[in-house]
Amino acid sequence: MEEIFDTMDVLLELDKKDSNYFSDFLLNDSFEAGILKLSPGQKDIQGPHSADEIYFVIEGNGFIKILQKDYKIKKGSCIFVPSNTKHHFHGNESNLVVLYVFNVSGQ
Repeated sequence: MEEIFDTMDVLLELDKKDSNYFSDFLLNDSFEAGILKLSPGQKDIQGPHSADEIYFVIEGNGFIKILQKDYKIKKGSCIFVPSNTKHHFHGNESNLVVLYVFNVSGQ
């Protein structure tokens, strides 16, 4: 099992997938982790997840709407979203690259 991941490699693989804007690179009994990349104007269509999650903005800026409130995010922002909470990214004027980690052990 790999223990060190190169996010640039994950992004290169993600760029090859025309229909998807996120890609998992880790899935085990405890965590699911991956990279989300939104181009300007691209719609984030994710729905609420059954697990708590953490997002970390690697590149770009924009907004995340959690329930009915918009939060400004930028490179270095770390966001916690509780399970079953409606949320999505939007308003980025350049590529938005985000690391996500789900706690799958609590499901």
